[in-house]
Amino acid sequence: MQMITTRAPVLLAALTILLTACDSGGGGSSTSSTASTAPTTAKAPPPYSGALVKEAWSGLPAYRSRVEMKQIERYGDHSVLRFYVTNLEQTPRSITFALGMVPSGNHDFKLIDPVGHKAYFPHYDGAGDTVGSRTWPTSHVSGVRYETLLHFPPIPQNVRTLTVLTPSTAGEFTSVPVVDGTGSGGPVAPRASSEPAPGSTVSWPMRGTTGKPADAVVDMYGLTESEVKSRSTTGNEEKIGLRADVLFDFDKATLTPGAKQILDDVAGETRAKADPAKPPIVITGHTDGKGSHDYNQRLSEQRAQSVLKELQARLGTDYQYRAEGKAATRPVAKEGGTDDEKARARNRRVEVAYQIKQRTTQTTETTTRAPQEGTTGGGVPAPFHPADGGTIATRTIEGTLFGAKVKRRLDVKPFYRDGAYLVVVFEITNLGPDDLVRPVTGYTGKNGGAFGSFGVVDPVSKTTYKSVRLGPDDGTVTRRYADQDTSVLNVKPGTTNRGFFYVPAPTAKTVTLDAGEFGQIPNLPVP
Repeated sequence: MQMITTRAPVLLAALTILLTACDSGGGGSSTSSTASTAPTTAKAPPPYSGALVKEAWSGLPAYRSRVEMKQIERYGDHSVLRFYVTNLEQTPRSITFALGMVPSGNHDFKLIDPVGHKAYFPHYDGAGDTVGSRTWPTSHVSGVRYETLLHFPPIPQNVRTLTVLTPSTAGEFTSVPVVDGTGSGGPVAPRASSEPAPGSTVSWPMRGTTGKPADAVVDMYGLTESEVKSRSTTGNEEKIGLRADVLFDFDKATLTPGAKQILDDVAGETRAKADPAKPPIVITGHTDGKGSHDYNQRLSEQRAQSVLKELQARLGTDYQYRAEGKAATRPVAKEGGTDDEKARARNRRVEVAYQIKQRTTQTTETTTRAPQEGTTGGGVPAPFHPADGGTIATRTIEGTLFGAKVKRRLDVKPFYRDGAYLVVVFEITNLGPDDLVRPVTGYTGKNGGAFGSFGVVDPVSKTTYKSVRLGPDDGTVTRRYADQDTSVLNVKPGTTNRGFFYVPAPTAKTVTLDAGEFGQIPNLPVP
């Protein structure tokens, strides 16, 4: 996936609206599909020990490039990502790793810790510029290897590797080493002249900074959802959302007989994972937007109290509890649209939130979560994947998208684990006859992220594992996900674009990939 980045909220909002229209069919999309599934015996490539290098489409317009990650260096009040970019085209090209139709020179890379469940965003100064190399508007000369630097918040001493998410079809670079920096942390290669020699390694000048950059470090939120409950998990907190419609009768606060088994399960999970030393367990009632606020407030409080009493009866006095009601003030779905009843049903819920017990592993020397449903605890970082392995399933669709006749093929690659997460990898090829229509995809959707219409489904429990969100969903910032973010496709016929996204690692041995318009693809192996 080629990715374009900017800090302008208006452009981002416009892209979001257009992408959502693609997904909903509002632009006149009609498709038919054919399916074939290759044998699921294809395996991911073996561990890799060479340079961390991938070739990719980068910039806007897209050009072929080679991206090489060197390392992440710790300094006193910041860290430095050191990497190299080589233009593989025949002529000089300007590069931007930023979202936006106008290049800004900003670099929208992200660092994630898949074991510690943290995400790190680049340092931006007071002028809204990323701190590091100044690459724009100067062109990359063909065949020259350009050393590039980007500043991030400080990385903890116990973190040995991080995954770098790049705004290009190179996607994710796993197990990039984190080392203690030496010297000034500036460029090592000589500064680029106006015409550096092909095959040489040179560096960009460093940008000046305005003001002190602010650190941006957020939790990674593992999101799952079923007909009974949803789950949001970070490295420290778990929040379980229980559908009110399966706990209570309409407009009632008395638990139904069927709710008892559900709360038995929740109590068992809470006993295994909640930390009594970090109280309280918070039970919060929520309603939909129908009715008056006073009535909804009272009902939400009463339902929270009912759940509290049942959990307290099961868990005893080792824990502290607090019940509260929020009425309809914190919806998780937008009401009033075409799926209004489904949205209201999602908003009618009782949430149980608690702090997770922590343990220290001997192998990674880092603090990880206690075991939980849908993950393997903190897991271990994935080795670097220079290639994706063979295709394990294929789907082809064709039709009309915003007036363009398009035919697209989805090739699913072997999944792999990175820490506590499963990485879903695939390629999408435009088979023509027309260009795809910008902003192209139609792959955004309710799950969130660049491929929000995609998800991983456990065929037994019917639980959907959704794109991992980076940061809270509090309405104050643009939501980001562990994927290619707001990237767009190379639109030309015959071009292939690589995609990926992270989900919480399921416990199932095989899963179904819900690939949006491409349909359901069953029996995909989970490593």
